Amino acid sequence: MSTFQSFKLGIRCSGGYFISTFLFGVMFGIAAVSAGIEQWQSLLMSASVFSASAQFVSLEFWQSPLPLGTIALSVALVSSRNVLLGMSMTYHFDGHSLLRRVVWLVLLNDPGVVTALSLDKKVDRLGYVFGYGVSLMVSWVLSTWVGLNLAGWFAEANLGSLNFAGPMVMATMMILFVKGSGANALPWITSGVASLLLYELGSPNYLILLGSVSVGIIVAVVHECRKYA
Repeated sequence: MSTFQSFKLGIRCSGGYFISTFLFGVMFGIAAVSAGIEQWQSLLMSASVFSASAQFVSLEFWQSPLPLGTIALSVALVSSRNVLLGMSMTYHFDGHSLLRRVVWLVLLNDPGVVTALSLDKKVDRLGYVFGYGVSLMVSWVLSTWVGLNLAGWFAEANLGSLNFAGPMVMATMMILFVKGSGANALPWITSGVASLLLYELGSPNYLILLGSVSVGIIVAVVHECRKYA
């Protein structure tokens, strides 16, 4: 299958996640208005960062003067999973130049990588992941714009409460990552549950991230110890 055919396949296979991404994008647009971010800034953020969990985390620190170092560190921590995603796919991208990988993987996305792992070997996975990313990028930016324009309807509501969507995105992606990966589901599910529980306890986002990851690691280690005991 050619790169272009794989690209089109990625777009076609993204339908379900296109819808879920759209819903999260609407929530981000509404929450961004609540945080006092200008419309053009919100759209630029969605187009350049392209990470729901990282963008929701950054909203918590969006105040004057902007703590740029804190925001950058938080986004880096949340986005560190992309290193593992890239490592898991690197040998699937053989035959493509380094420049093409760097440019196309700007749109690296969790569901695209997960579904690509279960594809027939004839599919060009870089083209597939890129097509998946183009679809989700369109959904994310368009839904952010919709959310920004819907925010006025909720002017009297506590829009800050939509910050729950950050941990929700993290938990959802942890659970969805299991789909088609063949991995043990328990560590991912417990990580997702832990992130939601920590949020309900009022924990800061960095503690939600560290706590959920730690719980997942502990569960995975215990599972392996019992497996080979």
